Formats: sequence, structure tokens, C-alpha cells
Amino acid sequence: MRILQHHADFFEFEPVKKEVKIAEEVEMKKIKFENVVVAFVAIEEGDDKNVIEAAVSDVKKSLDNLKVNKLLIYPYAHLSNTLAKPKDALKLIIYMEEYAKKMNIETHRAPFGWTKMFNLKIKAHPLAEQSKFFTRDSVMRQEKVKPVTREKKEVKAEQPKLTENDHRVIGQKLDFYSFHEEAPGMVFFHSKGMIIRNVLTDFWREEHRKRGYQEINTPVLMNKKIWETSGHWDHYKDNMFFTEVEDMDFALKPMNCPGAILVYKNTVRSYRDLPLRLAELGLVNRNELSGVLSGLFRLRSFTQDDAHIFVQPEKIEEEILKVVDLIDHFYKIFGFPYHVELSTRPENAMGDKQIWDKAEKALEEALKQRKMNYKINPGDGAFYGPKIDFHIKDSMGRTWQCATVQLDLFMPERFNLNYVGSDDKQHKPVIIHRVIYGAIERFIGILVEHYKGELPVWLSPLQVRVLPVSDKHVKYAEKIRGELLKYKIRIDMDDSAATLEYKVRNAEMQKIPYILTVGEKEEGNDTVAVRTRGKKEVEFKVKVVDFVRRMLDEINSK
Repeated sequence: MRILQHHADFFEFEPVKKEVKIAEEVEMKKIKFENVVVAFVAIEEGDDKNVIEAAVSDVKKSLDNLKVNKLLIYPYAHLSNTLAKPKDALKLIIYMEEYAKKMNIETHRAPFGWTKMFNLKIKAHPLAEQSKFFTRDSVMRQEKVKPVTREKKEVKAEQPKLTENDHRVIGQKLDFYSFHEEAPGMVFFHSKGMIIRNVLTDFWREEHRKRGYQEINTPVLMNKKIWETSGHWDHYKDNMFFTEVEDMDFALKPMNCPGAILVYKNTVRSYRDLPLRLAELGLVNRNELSGVLSGLFRLRSFTQDDAHIFVQPEKIEEEILKVVDLIDHFYKIFGFPYHVELSTRPENAMGDKQIWDKAEKALEEALKQRKMNYKINPGDGAFYGPKIDFHIKDSMGRTWQCATVQLDLFMPERFNLNYVGSDDKQHKPVIIHRVIYGAIERFIGILVEHYKGELPVWLSPLQVRVLPVSDKHVKYAEKIRGELLKYKIRIDMDDSAATLEYKVRNAEMQKIPYILTVGEKEEGNDTVAVRTRGKKEVEFKVKVVDFVRRMLDEINSK
């Protein structure tokens, strides 16, 4: 049995022609999957159920390593002189699908016996493409490769060649951020990158303040006991970093929820305090394999724009609708269309299935009430609760899962959370976990590629550059710069000895939205000549006051 395995952003296929008599009956239409592992499978002579089970077990390990649970089995005749007969191959392909589903893998299968057209975009990490080969003899001898453990060795792979539109390339050219082998899986933000980050967080803070959120900050290092209580120790410890402090076990937090829960527990809560919306830009650390690290898209240390909302059970739907509206507002600002998935109970879920059913129903009712189109994503919920996932689409047609709304009925029980109801009795709140950006670093990477470095004016680290034509006009250029700084417009001046043409070209390469040229005429008329990014024409005789008004309108309207 041969398998060519791809981890794809998307995979789309369409049956076009029957090739064998036993070809399965299918609809002649395009079918598309997103964030899926595609297994191009060829069944060979001598393959049996033992071979299939060994292959599926190996694929399952890959899925777990990649944090994906969606598999597409794609019958594919690899070059071979020993391909099985179509009838035998179909039986084993069907068995492979059944066995994968028994292992709680969300499994799909392309039709057997057809010529199919397909289109795919492979993920940009070293483990996205793998070739595998299984035989009955090798299975019987158990000559399988032993898994590499995190403690001993991590997967090493050659970095793929980056395209010019990759955020790592753009970020390097524009001096936003950098990556260094001294801190693998972590990002070094430069001054310009910090401006982008701060603008995003300032916008985030203002929008949350308007909606009644309280910002908190919790420690990155906490005692092992809290992670045992939260369930992370049982369900997530392979992805955590540990250390000792005075002979006690501590862990770097991989998630922010336990910290917010301790803030909630710090005082007696009443129903009048709810919903309590605790927001946190929390630094988290996760022990990811080096082979899956990918610039800003997959880091070991990153900041989640978390919020934990403690709410009365009867107010769940109302509060979820407010969260959905907030997410919708954010994505409209950035111009991202999106689709929604309801992710349900995973294999390693904690708690009783009946409680899960109740939680999933609450999320579904909220989506129906807002009349949102959504699809079910079976088995992809968090280990402590189901969730609504928002998948944005960028300018290149790629989708990214960023925002998520998770309903948690278990941690309030495990941490013994309570509030005093209107009946003066103790009641248990429900926790809504949610993020909007997801990880701020990853969201910046998405924005950089989405805009190809040409960030909108309100996000651009440098919004304006003023260029004096000669040394005689430097004083007037400084006056212009000072005037715009009064309005907090991000502006600098290039008064170097280079030619004007060179300075203009350099500013354009830095993707600065506006370039102001000032010479003798401009100084005499108190005007500027304006070059707008993406436009060839230069606007002359623009009054400074009019340019300031234009800038402020563009910045404030985002």
C-alpha cells in the first residue's frame, strides 16, 4: 500500500469520467474540503486489513501531530507494477474509511474508479508532504518507525523556499519583525511591527471597553495543581512547558482560562455582577514540534486576545449573540468575509455527553436566532466544550480559522465556581471562552499577506513621509512634519543627500501610503505635492489643512 499524504489549506475535486465498470455512482459536481489531510492511496497486491489498520494508525499519528482531525481518502493509482485488482482495491478502500471513522477521525472519501480533476493548496510547513509505504510482511515483522518523542528529539526539516508574498519575506523587507534560531518558534518585533501590534491592541481595547469588558492580566507561570484541576494536565500536557520552583512543579500557561477563573473566585459574586466579561491579552506558550513551526502562523510563544465571560445559564444565548456581533464588527473593519462552523464533542472530551448535548444545542440556537449560515464540524470542539469557529477569507482566497466562541459547562464545576442568585441561593455560572484575532501575531501575519504589505492607513507603521526637494526646503518640510504630528499622524522626513527620485522610490518600496514633496512653489503657497500609494498621478497645490483633514477622515473611518 502506498500513500502520498498532503496537509492542505484546501482540496477540491470533481469526477469527470468513469474508468472501470465497478466505479461508484456519484454526483458530477465539485467538492471542496478545507484544512484537510489528503491521503492519495494506492492498494497493491497482497494488501489486507492488517496493512490498512497499520496505515490508518500511522496517518492518525500524523493528524494528531498536525492538530488536524479531517482526512480525505483519495483513491489514486501510483506508478506500480503490482496494483491490486479494482474489485479488491475498492473493498480495502471502503474498509480504510470505516476503520478511520472507528478511530474517531472525521473521514471523507473520493469516489473510486473515476478520473477526477483536482485543485489543492498545500500548507507551508515541512510536514505538509509525506510519502508512506506499507506491506503485509513489514506489518507482520512490525518493522515500523518508532515515533520520535518530544523529550528526546524533535522533527527537523529543511525550511521551504519562501515566496515574495510570504509574510516572513515582507516583514523582513519592511523591517516589521524577524526570526532567530536563538529563539525558535518565537518572533522578534521591531519598532514598526510594534506600531502595528499596538494599533491592533488599542482598537481591541477600545471596542471591548464600549461593550463592558474589564481587562485583566494573569501570570504566565502557575503551579501544576491548577492545570490538574482545569483538565489541561490530562488533555494537553504534551503541549506544555514545565519547570520547578523550590521543588514544586510549575508550568508556563498554554491557555489563559485558569487565570481568569482565579480572578472570578477572588470575591463572592452575585447575579447582579453577571455577565462578568474578563478580557486579557495573555501571553501563552505551547510546546510545538519544530517541524510545524511556520513564521507568525505557528509559534511556541504568542498572545491570545482572550475573554472569559461568566454568565447565568439562562443568559447564554443572549451573551453569545453579543460576542458574534463583536466578531462580525471586527472582521468587517478588516474587510474579511467569513463562514461559520459549529465544532462538536471531540474524542478526548471531558465530562458527561448529556452536558455536551446541552451546550451544543445552546450554541446552535444562538446561530439560528441570528439566522447565520453554518456547518457542523464533528469532533473538533475543545476538550472542555463545543465551539463556534469563524473562518475568514483573505485576498488570495485562503481561509483562516481565527475567532472562536467556546461554551464551557465543566470548569465551573471543577473549580467550584458559584454566584448568589436572586433567590439568595448558590448557583453555577457558565463560562464563555472567546477570541477574535485568535493570536495577535498570527493575525498580523495574515494581514501582511492579505494586503501584501500595503497596510491600510490606520494600520501602517509610517503613514506619511515628507521629502524636501533640496536643503533649502528642509525647514518647511520640518514645519509640515510638526503640523501633522500635532494630530498624531505617523510621519517622518527624508532629508538625505540622495536624489529626489531615489527618495521617492525608496518610500514606495517601504509601502508608505502618502509621500509629500515640498519645494519652492509649495513653500510659497503653504501647500504640498501628494503622491498616493498605488496611484501614478501627483496631486499638486494641496493645502496642508486639507491634507490633514483627509488623513484624519481616512484614519478614523479605518
